[in-house]
Amino acid sequence: MELEEILQKEKRNEEYIFLYQEDGNWYAYEHSAFYCYSLLGIFDVDWLTCTSRVVEKRVIRICVNNLDRLLYASSLQLIRKQSTECVLMCKILCGGFHFWRGIIEMKYQGLQKERI
Repeated sequence: MELEEILQKEKRNEEYIFLYQEDGNWYAYEHSAFYCYSLLGIFDVDWLTCTSRVVEKRVIRICVNNLDRLLYASSLQLIRKQSTECVLMCKILCGGFHFWRGIIEMKYQGLQKERI
């Protein structure tokens, strides 16, 4: 699935974790990444740059190293699992995505300044 399609799905996402297999790893984006962090403490952020029309946007992506940990979490329910996509429903809804994203972005910018 293309990044633009994933971001469109994530824009409306409030209760699912969508995972996508890429190059042998499972990844969660944006809201799905927030749920992985909030419910399971998965926190290996990889920032991607997405250029849509004229606007450049940073996208949060988290690598899910242990898919079984998600599949057997009591707060999640497996909806479907295919070879390249997995969908889990969250039984506990977490608020605060935009706040979390802002904190992560500030940390990222701080790291970028240290490297200069």
